[in-house]
Order: sequence, then C-alpha cells, then structure tokens
Amino acid sequence: MRIAYLSIGGHIHTIRWLRYFVERGHEVHLMTVQPSPIDGVEVHDIRTGIPLKPLHYAAALGRVRQLLSTIRPDILHTHFLTGYGYWGAFSGFRPHVLTVWGDDVYVTPHETRLKGWLARRALRSADLVTGDSEDIIEHAVRMGARRDACHVVQWGVDLDRFHIGASTTVREDLGIPPEAPVVISTRSFTQPYYNIELIVRTIPEVLERHPASRFIIAGNEGEDDDLRALAQELGVLDSVHFVGRIPHDRLPAWLAASDVFLTVPSVDATAVSLLEAMAAGVPVVTSNLESAMEWVVDGESGLAVPPEDGPALLNAIVRLIESPDLRVRLGANASDIVHERADHRAHMARMERLMETLLSEWRRHGGR
Repeated sequence: MRIAYLSIGGHIHTIRWLRYFVERGHEVHLMTVQPSPIDGVEVHDIRTGIPLKPLHYAAALGRVRQLLSTIRPDILHTHFLTGYGYWGAFSGFRPHVLTVWGDDVYVTPHETRLKGWLARRALRSADLVTGDSEDIIEHAVRMGARRDACHVVQWGVDLDRFHIGASTTVREDLGIPPEAPVVISTRSFTQPYYNIELIVRTIPEVLERHPASRFIIAGNEGEDDDLRALAQELGVLDSVHFVGRIPHDRLPAWLAASDVFLTVPSVDATAVSLLEAMAAGVPVVTSNLESAMEWVVDGESGLAVPPEDGPALLNAIVRLIESPDLRVRLGANASDIVHERADHRAHMARMERLMETLLSEWRRHGGR
C-alpha cells in the first residue's frame, strides 16, 4: 500500500506506528506541521507561516490537498482528531482512516461549539476509526462515528525491551542507594490534567513516613521549571530527580530502577506509559479512569485511586513502599496482562489487516 499519514511529527507514537509499516514494505508519507525525519518515511512539511489560526488551517488544508493529489495514496490515515483530523476530513480524500489519541476526544471537542462540530464532522466522515480503549471508542461513537467502523487497536508495547529484569545502572548514575524506594512519573508536563503538580505536592508527606524515598520526575513534552520551583518551595528538591525527557530506547532501564510507577491523570485513554511500566513489572498507581480499568484490577494488577485525590495517592504510594511482597505480586500480574494483550507488533498487524480489508472493499465497490 501507499499510505499518506497526517500526524504529529517527532512524536514517539507517530514514529513507532510509521516504522512498522515501513518495515512491512509499504510506501509511507507523513504530512505534518512538526516535521522531523523518520527512517524510510517521506516527510512533507505543511506549515504555512501564517500566524492567524483560521487562515493557517485553510492554507494548510490547501497544501494537504495538493500533496494528496501528487502522492496519490491508496489510503489516508489521520492521527489525532482535532487539528489533523479536520484536515483529513476536509481534504475529501477516501478511504480515510482516523485514529484518536485521548484529549482530542475527551477534552478539546467540548471546549467550544465550533470544535465540537469539527470533531463530529471528522468522525462521521471517516471510513475506519480506531482508538486504544473501549471507553474512547464509546465516546467517539457518541460524537458521531459509525459503530461498525470503529475498532480498538493498541499502540502496544515492544515486549522485547519492556519486560521484568531489564538491566539498569540508573540508580548508580543518580547516586540512589540500592535500598531506597524509588517512585517514578514519566507523564508530560504540557497538560494540567496529568496532575504532576499533585504528585509533587504529595512528596513531603511520603518523605515524612519514608525519608529515604527518592522520586524521578520525567516528561517527554513541556518544561518542568514550575515543578522544580514547587519542589524547592516544599523543601523536597534534594529527594527529587527532575530528568526531563528520557529517550524511549532508555526507558526500560529507568523503569527497572523504580519500585512504583505513577500515572494519575484526570482524563486519559490507554496510556502507553502505563502499559510499558506494567510490562516491566513495576507496580503502578493509576487513576481509576475507564480506560485504565480495562487493564488494571485494583489490588491485583495495580492500585487505582480517584483522580485529583491527594490522600488516596499518598496512601497508595506508601502502601507499595511498605509492602515488597505486594509490589512483586502486582508487578508480575501486570506484566502477564500486557504480554498477553498489548504486543505492539500484534496490534500493528491487526491494523494492517483492517486497512487492507478497507482498501479491498473500497476498490470492489468502485470507490464509493
């Protein structure tokens, strides 16, 4: 197949997805306003330089249409409902596949009537819609996606790299004693709904009970200056390692060095970071959102807490620090679940079959 993608360039989700299809021998093009090289992918810059957003969107749409006319793909696959999804829908190209990510369904369409209308239009126009949880698919259907066109497809985990027992020198590199409990968060700093500030505000209370504890705060997007300042204000900066972006190929080592993994957003789809931590056998504390609960059974494969509930978060962290046997049991159960249900290559192979079936049906019906 010749596949044209509209997606966030440079994002690990985009890179992993496109690399699979390149490795499978497909011709892959990426149209993006965040151009970044990806091996085997022809990247097309659709930036316009127009500062006024409506004019920028219109001009970029023209660029997308022009590129589609030149590339002549078999399928257009748009990632992210808002922004890129608008361009995919209004390009008029079919067959059109749309993959939703998270806040593009849960948050942005509900901010204004216009954004809601655009999101509904994009979902209705898609010939195939995929998302990484039953919950996000239900939200997409309620917003206009055809149920028979919707499928759950995971981003998935590279199980060759994310597994129990990965080698690590992270503790030594950071000067963390072998016996010190290590709590890690890797969610981005760009959105307040990831509740990283809540995690930082919980640290003093954890240290009151377990002074040797160390925290690692990482994030692939955004800046952590405000969080560092907060840690300084709370007097816990010496116990927190703010490490910025961890390259994805090094993430298994950081997880292997950790005793507890935190992901406590107020809204989310199935977080790949959650599944990677589970695969690595790190016991997780997660918000009890519907998407997360498709993977975590509280007390069996992780601990679940209500979003934005500081006392519940504190109790869950302390419970895991104080219970080595519980950590081992939860981590092992979680790893088994992810290895059974979230293999990256298996889900990408399913996506490939869905696209091939769609294209075959489209051609059989004369492109209607």
